[in-house]
Amino acid sequence: MIKQWLTGVAAALGLAVAAQALAAPSAPDETLKAAVAEIQDLLAKNHAKYKADKPGYFKMVDEKIVPHFDVPYIARSVLARNWKTATPEQQARFQDAFKNMLIRSYADAMIENYDSVKVEWKPVRMAEGATDATVNTNLLRNGKPPVGIGFSMRLVGADWKITDITIENLSLVQNFRGQFASELKKSDLNSLITRMEGGQFTTDTPKSGGSAPQ
Repeated sequence: MIKQWLTGVAAALGLAVAAQALAAPSAPDETLKAAVAEIQDLLAKNHAKYKADKPGYFKMVDEKIVPHFDVPYIARSVLARNWKTATPEQQARFQDAFKNMLIRSYADAMIENYDSVKVEWKPVRMAEGATDATVNTNLLRNGKPPVGIGFSMRLVGADWKITDITIENLSLVQNFRGQFASELKKSDLNSLITRMEGGQFTTDTPKSGGSAPQ
């Protein structure tokens, strides 16, 4: 289950590179469709290089993929009420540590699976002028059942950014919210952040959780 979750999230991360050059997008799924070709081309052209140079590969992921997630929003979501009691320094450290944890956790799986799936896009239903949307897809894999992946997105300035990913109806945000809440019952926020910064906090399979902060 852990391997399936990592592979699914990795594939989702591979879909998430948005094109900065686009004007304010009217359809979030078109942003993701353009991103698929871009990231697959980048990985195909540099596959051997990235495999041999992990720091360089992680840097590419940080620069090309991570900025198109709404990391501040996701960080607030996964910490939930603990975000409000954290100091500005703790908030900044947590946000950076969480971003780096995602890169460490999923980058390897992403490079191994970037060319092994095809994407089936489902129609996006959203009201005109909406600033929130969900893009639903199926990942089609040879000889395996399709994997349903949904992208929760919101318009931030002129860009659609991802605020959550659901894989087979299991939420990345809710997964981490449950893990962090459990950890904070046993220790304090500084200890959790220090463990994350040192690469000592490992990801787990999804758990249920509450709603995102408003």
